[in-house]
Amino acid sequence: IELAIGCAMLSKNALLNGRALIFSIKLGVRCLCGSMEASGGGEASLAPLLGFGTLREREPQELLHDAARAFVPLVASEQSLRALGPKALFGSADAEDDVLRRRLDVVSSRAGGHAMPAEQYAATSLPSMASADYYVVHGRNDDPQTKLDTLAGWVSEFQRAHGRSPSLFISGVCANLTPVELLEHMPVYIARSKKLLILAGPELPAQLWCAVECYTWFALGGRIEDVEVAIVGADAANIGAVVSAFDAFHVMYSLAGEETCTRRRLMATIEFAGITLFNGTLRELTLRVKEAADRLISRLSMHSQTSGALNFWIP
Repeated sequence: IELAIGCAMLSKNALLNGRALIFSIKLGVRCLCGSMEASGGGEASLAPLLGFGTLREREPQELLHDAARAFVPLVASEQSLRALGPKALFGSADAEDDVLRRRLDVVSSRAGGHAMPAEQYAATSLPSMASADYYVVHGRNDDPQTKLDTLAGWVSEFQRAHGRSPSLFISGVCANLTPVELLEHMPVYIARSKKLLILAGPELPAQLWCAVECYTWFALGGRIEDVEVAIVGADAANIGAVVSAFDAFHVMYSLAGEETCTRRRLMATIEFAGITLFNGTLRELTLRVKEAADRLISRLSMHSQTSGALNFWIP
């Protein structure tokens, strides 16, 4: 049973200990991926995610080691994403999903940094410098098929622009972990991703887990310039709903539907950060969402006769 995480965690000693814990994590991640930037101290608020103040509190190096071994981004193409399907990609994994998952390519050390079949990476360890191009944030309550169409279209645009497939970390398919373990690893996975990709659907801002993922990006020093947005759904009403949801974001409207221990950690992170700072950080995304909406509307007007998902890469 987890120890209660509440006002006691906001004491001076807890704050100092939290800063020390996250500082150790950041140093370790910096050694692993060499991409961390100064964050101005906001990383201390992430201590509850790592289990600080609970019975699962762990040594930073042990946590880093476990997270590094479990960090296996997907080398994604439109074909491989559609072969996996929306349920396996964004839903809960089961035996059927495990079969489909073997059809995806992933990064592995024994492939020399190149893609290899998923069934071959289970017994291998990742290179210490492995990283993902993007950490993907998506609303659990947004339609899985529409999210798949959006992501597949975005990947195709990326391939045309860069001449290669992007490596993506999507928690539902890239990590076979419990919710608590996934929460503990989240700061490490985000720190080892070069950019943040938000599949912005109307339900995403209402999901507390997603809000904390976005906050974690900024708390670890991530830049708004490295946040990319793809609007989920291409009809005018949906686009307006997405923009409105981000523009009106307030954590009090977010839903924490996860199991009790993860909910306590998410809420403690917000308490540590402060509601004003947390809300302000998330609202910084509104401009990027509006830019994505404007571009999608422009594309819809230019391709009104085109069928299928219309999504694009925001540089």
